[in-house]
Amino acid sequence: MKNLLMILLVVSVAAMSVSAGAQQLFDFNGQALLPASVGGSLTMYSEVFDASPAVTPIPLDFANYQYTLVVQGLTLDVDGFTQAYSGGTITLYEDAGTVADFGSPATFTDGTAILIGTFPTLSRTVFPGGIGSVAGTVDWTGGTHFDDIAPEDQPNWTFLSGTHNGVDQAEPGYDEMWDGKVEPKEPIVADTASSFGSVKALFRD
Repeated sequence: MKNLLMILLVVSVAAMSVSAGAQQLFDFNGQALLPASVGGSLTMYSEVFDASPAVTPIPLDFANYQYTLVVQGLTLDVDGFTQAYSGGTITLYEDAGTVADFGSPATFTDGTAILIGTFPTLSRTVFPGGIGSVAGTVDWTGGTHFDDIAPEDQPNWTFLSGTHNGVDQAEPGYDEMWDGKVEPKEPIVADTASSFGSVKALFRD
């Protein structure tokens, strides 16, 4: 009976992983500073919002904290209708204090870095009329909540954004507005190893 119960619990944990199919994403809206020429760098400051009914890939406490997403150090390698960038970091901050203000970029980076990542690829395309799009991939590499994501789920996230450089969209001092999301390739759950460890603990004397 004990072995049967163990099997049923393990199957239950596996089923929860499979059924965790709600859309998961970090939804952001921000402002970007663009490089003037090849070799320059791109920076983007943004605020992360609750995108219900979608859920965040890791639990975020929007009631008590503000979350900001900051992109820095992306180097422009190829200019043109579609630009190619390399390098750069992306950081998700959690802050219970200073409210983020585009007039003071430091307010976007003065919280706790809960996720830190890099960009293996990123491209930016501009269309007539000032609208455009950004597409890239993110590999998470650190942060205080890095271990909340199982190792197999840490690389190869999708980074997508629409852009607009209209005067009614870009904040003073910035070049364009970004409205986008960062999401895993597939919905993730808490580290499966921890889940199975919890199951095993139930059978210890």
